Amino acid sequence: MIRFKTPLAIIAVGLILSACGEGKAPQETGPAESPSPLEAAAAAPEPASAGQVDGLITARSLLDPALTVAQKWQADAQLIGVTTSLADGPSHSFWFYDMQSPSTGTCTRIRAMADGSIENVGTGDECVLMKPVSVGFVDSPAAYEAALAAGFQKGDSVQFGLRFQRDQALPASRECWVVWSDSDGDEEKGIIRGWCIDPATGAFVTRLSGYGRIEPLQ
Repeated sequence: MIRFKTPLAIIAVGLILSACGEGKAPQETGPAESPSPLEAAAAAPEPASAGQVDGLITARSLLDPALTVAQKWQADAQLIGVTTSLADGPSHSFWFYDMQSPSTGTCTRIRAMADGSIENVGTGDECVLMKPVSVGFVDSPAAYEAALAAGFQKGDSVQFGLRFQRDQALPASRECWVVWSDSDGDEEKGIIRGWCIDPATGAFVTRLSGYGRIEPLQ
């Protein structure tokens, strides 16, 4: 790997923005008769963790309506990532949901805001298909608390990224709730060593090496 010095702000933006769309963070102020995974998730009862906290939202607060918007975009939409940036904790004013359509080979990004608005802000262009993540992930507060218990320090702000992750610190690629802050960055090496949390159980997995990438479908 070529090593280079890169400002951490640029690294963070690179991790937050995916090939699925060009949505920008807002200014801070099976069988045919069977439902698809996104349809099933949208029909499921809203989790107890959903809702607003001090006027902010968690990763699951508006997940169901975001999945509905994704299905209006493409019926076979799959969730491949959940992100937010510059948060003060596990709740924030916006969340991004990255989606792909295997049948069309295209991707887009759904943005959910704390005021309840949900919008498709992606390009819908052709993209490299990635391994999808389960819509049954634990909410951002659970991932945040697990990272804190493992030694994570918030620093100036918190970044979240749910994705199928490959990294030198992982024996095999897997789904990770990745939590990181400015204190996890190494400008000299151009890496960020996030904290991988199991999105199914909420348990801490490992501190990532920073030398990894999102896992493609093939």
